[in-house]
Amino acid sequence: MKIGTARVDITPPLGCLMAGFEARTTGATGVHDPLRARVLVAEGDDGTTVALVVADLLQIDQGVQDLIADQALRSTGIPRERLQLVGTHTHSGPIVAPDTPVERTIADRIASAVEEAYSSRRGASIAVGVGTVTGIGANRRPTGGPVDDRVTVVRFDDEGGQPLATIVNYGCHPTTLGPNNTLYSADYPGVLCRELEQAIGGLVVFTTGPQGDVNPGGYSPEGSMVGVVVPWRTFESAETYGRALAATSLAVHHSLRPSPAQRVWGASEVVELARKPLPDAVAARRAADLAIAAAAAVREVDLSPDATYHALVAAAYADLVAGQAAAPGRDGPVRVRISGLGFGPFVHVGVQGELFVALGQRIRAALGDGTTCIAALCDGTVGYIPTAEAYAEGGYEPNASVLRSGEGEKLAQAMIAMIQRANGATAAGTR
Repeated sequence: MKIGTARVDITPPLGCLMAGFEARTTGATGVHDPLRARVLVAEGDDGTTVALVVADLLQIDQGVQDLIADQALRSTGIPRERLQLVGTHTHSGPIVAPDTPVERTIADRIASAVEEAYSSRRGASIAVGVGTVTGIGANRRPTGGPVDDRVTVVRFDDEGGQPLATIVNYGCHPTTLGPNNTLYSADYPGVLCRELEQAIGGLVVFTTGPQGDVNPGGYSPEGSMVGVVVPWRTFESAETYGRALAATSLAVHHSLRPSPAQRVWGASEVVELARKPLPDAVAARRAADLAIAAAAAVREVDLSPDATYHALVAAAYADLVAGQAAAPGRDGPVRVRISGLGFGPFVHVGVQGELFVALGQRIRAALGDGTTCIAALCDGTVGYIPTAEAYAEGGYEPNASVLRSGEGEKLAQAMIAMIQRANGATAAGTR
């Protein structure tokens, strides 16, 4: 196996609208820490080459994906099916609007980094391990739910035993910083990467695991919808979380003993899932406008903090569903891209959305808890992918999701089957 790496700054100009919170409507006013893209390219002994790209963005939108994929194919020969384009899901990055200079600049910088990583590849060995961290992620569902405290660490060394790259995967929303923040930041994943790169050397790549129902501290997503400021959502907290993850990752890294590997593979496919039933678009918009007007009236007379909060949340929910009802593809299936990259014994699974923790646990258990991790927000997003149980309970995520109840379980099974087919076929081909 050969490995090549690169990193690039993708921090856009100030003034860009920021992604992640509808309640935040102003542009970025400064840079707390730079936004970066990190690239790991791997080549197997049979010449198969894959690329993992991770950017400090809410997700990598389709326009940016297309630009990167086209340039990467021309410069490296890596086809789209062997390219994962992952957003860390920081909520302190820009909205990358289509057909803008910001979109073109970010795509060009990332594509150049893919070419740089490809050109730098050299012989490498690999080892995988799992640690645990506590005190960061908490389930934010109304009745609680599982949290996956596992931190998966993949260590790549060069032929001289020097660190080349480290992959870290952990499932929790990078939303330490709330809608009141207007500074660009990579949130806790940026702290983790900074700390580990200083301690280990080489490139550190962080991918966000299944996190659809988990955030730092378990605060209410409805509160974030309407701009509620949570006291502990600070840069100091991001430092604490990132350093804790770095300490766990470093301990696992030191325990690993890399060995040579031959196999590298990549696969992807698109799964069609059923869209949830939606109301008539005109009626939904009329109802949402009434809810928004009612919320404004409640806020104006200041009935009570609780009355104002619940009126604002109801209006936000109504507006959200009205937007779904007016979407051009509202009557068609939801197409979800799933993918896998294999590096020797390790499999990096990607899903185009915000997978609930329980679904991620099911996938890892089927594919190998110790050698598999899952990256949410891989190749864009279709939004939340909840469990059927979550639909029965209600709440933010099933309301925000475009999927019908039960489709998350169907998707999990499709991911398991795809990886088993791809991994098995590749293994058979190397015998």
